[in-house]
Parts: sequence; C-alpha cells; structure tokens
Amino acid sequence: MTQQAFADAVGVSQPTVNRWLNGAMPSWGKAAAIERVTGGVVPVASWVAEPSSEAS
Repeated sequence: MTQQAFADAVGVSQPTVNRWLNGAMPSWGKAAAIERVTGGVVPVASWVAEPSSEAS
C-alpha cells in the first residue's frame, strides 16, 4: 500500500503519513483509524510512549 493510499484510508494527507513514519505521533482519533485500517496490526497502544527507565 502506498503512503497516499494509506493516507486516503485514514483520512489524512500523504505528508502526514510521512511524518508519522519519521516519528511524529498521530492524534488518538487518527491512531484509532490506523488500528482500524490495519486490522489491528498497528494498535492504538503502539503509539503510547514507553515510560523512561531512568530513576527520577
């Protein structure tokens, strides 16, 4: 699937998909759309940042 086809399916522009691929975080609504479009292969939870392992 091309970035443009994925963008169309999720409801965003192709440059937005490119930003996600380069580390930007989607909104929760778009993360849910990504989960739906990918059939759960990319779940919303995959966008949650891992907690820091450093002691505070």
